[in-house]
Amino acid sequence: GWFASAFKKHKYKAKYHYCYCTKSSHFKHVLNEALKNDIHIETSSAFDINIVEKLKEEGKLTNKDYVICNGFKRDAYIQNIARLINGGHKNCIPIIDNYEELDLLEEVIKKKFKVGIRIASEEEPKFEFYTSRLGIGYKDIVPFYKKVLQDNPKVELKMLHFFINTGIKDNAYYWNELLKCLSVYVNLKKICPTL
Repeated sequence: GWFASAFKKHKYKAKYHYCYCTKSSHFKHVLNEALKNDIHIETSSAFDINIVEKLKEEGKLTNKDYVICNGFKRDAYIQNIARLINGGHKNCIPIIDNYEELDLLEEVIKKKFKVGIRIASEEEPKFEFYTSRLGIGYKDIVPFYKKVLQDNPKVELKMLHFFINTGIKDNAYYWNELLKCLSVYVNLKKICPTL
């Protein structure tokens, strides 16, 4: 496939991990089928963490599996993420959508933990007015890392997350958003070896 060819060509040493997004279907029979394919999980709500814990009880997930926690984090979601991490799930990675979420997580997580940052992408301009999606602005990410995360012994930045609302399309909007995200990654990777 394309990924395998690119990995080989560029001597990329990391692995590709597919994460099943539970919001696409919470049905047990769908999750059980998906989990037969060596996948990891992406959550988007407090309820999803309960599903992860049940899957762990059933032996279908372990602490080695990635649980990527996306979505706006209200108190119940923050508490459930903390319970999972405090319970030993080291590969649970909350994705920070705004500056406040990190503080809320640090208040309830008792040990060192990993985070990701969601890069806010601009909506495809279809109307005279459009807004930014959830996340931290691409110009603010490196300063945020330097100010808040770089010397924080409790938090390790592990990933950048971005979502381009049109999907992959060969148009100026897509390529512009992708270029901005890749530029942020390159600049951040220079000062953040854990990324």
